[in-house]
Amino acid sequence: MVKAYSLNPFYFVQSDRSLIRSFQNWLLAALVTLLLILLMSQLIATEYRAPDSEQSIKVEDIHLPVLKPTVNRFEPPQKVADPQPQPMPPKARTEIDPANPAIVIAPPAPEGEKLGPVLADSGPVPIFKPAPRYPRTALRQGIEGYVVVEFSIGRAGNVLNPIVVGGYDSAGNPTDVFNRAAITAVERFKYRPQQQDGKPVVRHGVRNRIRFKLAE
Repeated sequence: MVKAYSLNPFYFVQSDRSLIRSFQNWLLAALVTLLLILLMSQLIATEYRAPDSEQSIKVEDIHLPVLKPTVNRFEPPQKVADPQPQPMPPKARTEIDPANPAIVIAPPAPEGEKLGPVLADSGPVPIFKPAPRYPRTALRQGIEGYVVVEFSIGRAGNVLNPIVVGGYDSAGNPTDVFNRAAITAVERFKYRPQQQDGKPVVRHGVRNRIRFKLAE
């Protein structure tokens, strides 16, 4: 029996196309495989090169400064000198001029008459005389001197209306440096008042000399 072949031209054209497509696929696969082989061989052939010793990184030593420990020195407190004792201020001495007649005796009674007791008159008697304070100005300048003060003595023995009659230094030159201190001291004087007929009376014109002298 004889096999019949188709003489249709479309059949031959379709068969050729299938062969061409298969060949193209095979060629593409072969090309990809070849490229992979070349890539792998290139990777294997690559050699690792170590860096040159000259190009190595140099690390310099860092020297930190040595810190010395701080020692706080304790300084003992300075000794405070003992305060020097202050010199005692010089005292002023008072010199009192005697007041006018201190005692007056009554005249004797005539003979043949009998009288009662006769009361004598008496002058003022000082009871309290405080020393005046030395003025600072005179003390700094080393001035000595005196002041004459005149005043009255009241019935209660107190000083009335003291005034300065004169003030002088040790050389006899007039000065008022002691006046205020002298008046202040005289105002504090106390007396037993003058007696007249047994009764206290006011005494005027009493003078005292207040002397200011530095202690030696």
